[in-house]
Amino acid sequence: MYIISTDLGSTNFKAIILKIHDTLDETSIELVGKVRVKTADFALFISDIIEKYGINIDSIDKIIATGTSSSFLGDKFKGIDIIKIDEFNSIAYGGLILSKSDEAMIVSIGTGTTILYSNMRETTRLGGTGLGGGTLVGLSNAILIDELDKTINFLELIDMAKKGNKNNVDLLIGDINSGIILNMSKDITAANFAGMYKKANKEDYVAAVLNMILENIALLIKALYKGGRIIIIGTIVSDIYVRNCLNKIAEYTNNKFTFIDDSEYAIAIGAWEYYLLNIRKNY
Repeated sequence: MYIISTDLGSTNFKAIILKIHDTLDETSIELVGKVRVKTADFALFISDIIEKYGINIDSIDKIIATGTSSSFLGDKFKGIDIIKIDEFNSIAYGGLILSKSDEAMIVSIGTGTTILYSNMRETTRLGGTGLGGGTLVGLSNAILIDELDKTINFLELIDMAKKGNKNNVDLLIGDINSGIILNMSKDITAANFAGMYKKANKEDYVAAVLNMILENIALLIKALYKGGRIIIIGTIVSDIYVRNCLNKIAEYTNNKFTFIDDSEYAIAIGAWEYYLLNIRKNY
């Protein structure tokens, strides 16, 4: 018997595929695979998973669905029950369980960004912003439209940012003052994209877009912070370069961020865990 737990975002669909082994003595769960694709077609997404892993559709017990696009689904897919899980609970359970935390602030950086606080019994939305991975793709491509012959995707943009220097685009504290202002480092951004007199290439611009997104998310975290661990999840923080950028910003905001393995699948995993702990026993 299989269960597919899905995170259906606005730009990417993700899933974990689980095989349930029932014996007379115990039930065990095997993680068969993980999938992330850029699509908005649920039927094609599930059909591709079935084909890729050679799964007999009759052996799929349930499909668990969370994420913004899950609201468009019905209660069944080809006769398979679809169990919908609230996205905030999925984010909270994924962040807490994967980080082995009892309670924490959980920051999910997806197309946009959501900030929650949860102890698993209660989850509260603290705030959020439209800045996220979608901003990186949309704004970078808009800025570079005259230099590119194709749309640059998310992973390619991260690679470009690694080669760039955002200091060639931004106006820094050190550019406008030769001394120290309120103990602020000269490397702190005074104004994003305001270094118009500087010479920058396309990689520098992408690095500046990424920095602007991460800086503002970090500042929002600082403003909403009420104590405890800060768990950051999402596809964007699967890359060590992005984690290092956030950690550098955290030095200025006096926060410490915790990152987890399987960050991009945390919401799909959280939906599965929420189902196990809160729904399965009553279903």
